[in-house]
Amino acid sequence: MTYTITLETFNGSTKKINLASKGAVAQFISTYPTQLPVGVAVKVACDTLGISGTLRGTLTPSKSN
Repeated sequence: MTYTITLETFNGSTKKINLASKGAVAQFISTYPTQLPVGVAVKVACDTLGISGTLRGTLTPSKSN
């Protein structure tokens, strides 16, 4: 079975990501915010699992010298 996650930005852009298992969905949802900058949020949904919500970025920009 394939689990499809739908990501939607607040300006309406959407992207679908297919994952192979419930565990892969859980891992994606727990790690994806670390890839988004602070202040960025996306809506996330997986209809197959009845999941919906908002992921908020936790990535802080690093200072480069």
